[in-house]
Amino acid sequence: MSAGRLVADWRDAGNYAWLAGCGRAAFAWEWLRRRSDYARGGQAVAARFGLHRWEDANDDARVARPLWRADADPFVLTATVEPCAEGAGNFDLACMREPACSIAGDCAEHWLFGCAAKPLRLDIAAGTLRHGPVALAVHLAQLAPPALAALDRLLALVRAGEWRRGHFPAERRARRWALVLRVHDALADGARQRDIADCLFGTAGIAHWRVEAASWRRRTQRLVEGARCAAAAEPAAWLDRTFP
Repeated sequence: MSAGRLVADWRDAGNYAWLAGCGRAAFAWEWLRRRSDYARGGQAVAARFGLHRWEDANDDARVARPLWRADADPFVLTATVEPCAEGAGNFDLACMREPACSIAGDCAEHWLFGCAAKPLRLDIAAGTLRHGPVALAVHLAQLAPPALAALDRLLALVRAGEWRRGHFPAERRARRWALVLRVHDALADGARQRDIADCLFGTAGIAHWRVEAASWRRRTQRLVEGARCAAAAEPAAWLDRTFP
């Protein structure tokens, strides 16, 4: 799937290959941007889907910068900030190599470093990151795995200004999830299950596929069922691991 294009050519497996290296955050965004009620809703629907602001549905997870709320994304870190002397701070926005964006609201700054596929979300409850080096104090409600993973990414950002590949490991089922997403796009394009099987599994030369390719037919049906379930799931369910 090329960046900036909402619907990829589902017949080309290369358009989905990059998703095999992604985690749940990327799939949360990829499914959300395909929802017609989100894509057409604009800012009015952002909060409904767990976002602080509406993000353009035309941008895929390598480009988009959705700012998930903390109640939707367990990886969001909360911190407070105090000014400090030059060279004495533990966070300097000017030294960050990862792209950053932010919005202000609810007496807080909401920051995103990276993109939908490789995000670090940081809520600043007091102070601001905008005015030079600062002393950053992170507040963890509990030592849960998502918070610790996010803290590791924050430390890497502070030390090197960017992340390594290992900071965002691919999910074990990412290849299958990418295939389910591809099947969803096929259905949206008007493809029949036989069309999907012919493209994905090479059944085009089988005249009576219901009998002679029953296993491929059933596999296609399972993918279609999976695509329909995934399309109905809320983004927060992807982010907090309750789906699938």
